[in-house]
Amino acid sequence: MGIVCVLAVGCGDSTQGNDGAGGSTSSGGAAGSGGAVGSGGAVGSGGGAAVGGGAGASGMTGAGGMTGSGGSAGAGTGGASGAGTGGSAAGGTGGMSTGGTAGVSPMPCPDPDPAMAPAAFYVCDCAAGADADCQPGDDSAAGDTPSTPWRTYEKARNEFGNIGAGEVVAFCRGGSFTQNSTTGNRWVNASCTAASPCVVRDFVPGWGSGDEADPVITTTDNSHCFALEDGGNADHEEGYTFLNLDLRGSGTGNNGFFLYNDIDDVLICGVTISDFEIGVHVAGSNMADAGSDGRNDRITLRNARIVDNADQGWLGSCDGCSIEYSYFENNGFARANLNHNIYLSSPQGLARNVRAVGNELYRSAIVGGECAGVSLVAHGLKDGLLIEGNIVREDVGAAGNGCWGIAVDTGYSSGEEFRNVTIRGNTILNVGNTAIGVNACQSCVIENNVIVHEQSFGITAIAAPNRMRDANDLPMSEVTVRNNSILIGAASRGRAIRVTDEGSGHVVVSNAIHFLGTNTNWSCFDLGLAQSAYASVDNNLCFAPGSSTTWTGSLDLAGWQGATGLDSSSASVDPSFASTTAPHDLRASSGSSPLVDSGHATDSSANEHGGQPRDSSPDIGAYEN
Repeated sequence: MGIVCVLAVGCGDSTQGNDGAGGSTSSGGAAGSGGAVGSGGAVGSGGGAAVGGGAGASGMTGAGGMTGSGGSAGAGTGGASGAGTGGSAAGGTGGMSTGGTAGVSPMPCPDPDPAMAPAAFYVCDCAAGADADCQPGDDSAAGDTPSTPWRTYEKARNEFGNIGAGEVVAFCRGGSFTQNSTTGNRWVNASCTAASPCVVRDFVPGWGSGDEADPVITTTDNSHCFALEDGGNADHEEGYTFLNLDLRGSGTGNNGFFLYNDIDDVLICGVTISDFEIGVHVAGSNMADAGSDGRNDRITLRNARIVDNADQGWLGSCDGCSIEYSYFENNGFARANLNHNIYLSSPQGLARNVRAVGNELYRSAIVGGECAGVSLVAHGLKDGLLIEGNIVREDVGAAGNGCWGIAVDTGYSSGEEFRNVTIRGNTILNVGNTAIGVNACQSCVIENNVIVHEQSFGITAIAAPNRMRDANDLPMSEVTVRNNSILIGAASRGRAIRVTDEGSGHVVVSNAIHFLGTNTNWSCFDLGLAQSAYASVDNNLCFAPGSSTTWTGSLDLAGWQGATGLDSSSASVDPSFASTTAPHDLRASSGSSPLVDSGHATDSSANEHGGQPRDSSPDIGAYEN
């Protein structure tokens, strides 16, 4: 799509609409017209963030990388294993860092000893790629001790349906298993409960030396690897835990995990899921069956590695769904639209209390060598959505105008609404057109985010709305944008914060913005509503010495203050960020920085980017000195 111009909005780079519905604001100007989101992707090296920050061309000092605390190193320890085994290894290719995500405390995988379960059953096969020392089991064996394992995935799957609550099926570390439509893929057991879940995990075989990788399960055709669905009916089932597995797909037409027909209370932890069409798919349910409530709820993905899946890394939403402390890379390469690292769709109607916390997302929707879509997107009906402490990044030169970071916005023809959404403490690096965008949003808070943009094209760092809604969507109101730190590179243009078009009760306070360029097609703020629409606009800092049009309406600060009476305690001075070059550090360089103790006394965020409480004289920006 080429340059788009819209009266009273401006002209800017081409836009990227979400999932083919409507258009988004462009970088530096226009509302777009359509375009589908996301897709594409070549396999990249991925590397995890360095200690304290994002790796790659534009790391972020102190921004908080993902931690490896949930990953295990040894056999059977409950988390993902080290680099190269599909785990979250510090410093490994595509792995997590050791710095800790801002304001988020990672949780390890549970580590139940199979021997302590009411009963445990073991399986070991040595298909292609198995450890050199691998010794296969026998499906005619008892299977009830590590020394008498069954052999095949099929035997394990069939027997899983017969085990009791709290019991275990364990695959050998260093083993390799195959699965296809002939062997089947449904894992369902009506005896399992949320309080006493059935467990599918790894175990240390007797022949092992201690360095064996997670068990590999390879799907050889287009069937799902683990289908949590109840055959021809939709009776309720609940209580499944999957630990420390390496799932590998055939590339198309299949899912690593497929949840369908009222499957609740599932934990997927310490797994690697690669080369499927969709990594994890939380689908709807067959309401025709009286045993189903039509929903899959409380599904948790934790400490996982989701890479190289053709359409989506994660697809779906549910009450209590949680995607946490996981690494996503190169998901969505199959086509030039509709694909994402994480897609919080609405297969079940209103989804309450969905969480995406402490993840790292990289190389989303790569088409022709560059990101072309949203890395983390939510559509449909959401209440209580939390997006916190994530690192969302792309490389400089490898993102196009259609590349976005986080979007909570409309994409369907049916009415959509987002209530009580919180987007906080995220670090968003070089994602392209829009770093954070929302629409159809009421009582939504965007706070303590760190945004760096060094691409050679424009950006809207925070946009509310980021696109026009339809008449049947929820009108936007009460959007709060506070304590965000934004650095825009010299080659760019666009806008830092846009809160305009509709609604009332908006708050824009304590944001720190530094524009390094000289392009006059730049403004720190676009606040085009009547003054009465804003409950509070003040204590912001905008420094753009190369552009005099830093406030709404091509005004400088003094002109803006005189015209509106807003921003009476705001400033146009150098924020004195600790570093405006890589590795970037958007904390105050010293106690004398104009950021320190200059934030809004009552409307600033309660905590800072790292999760620590602010003092009684809060700072401007994401950090507290």
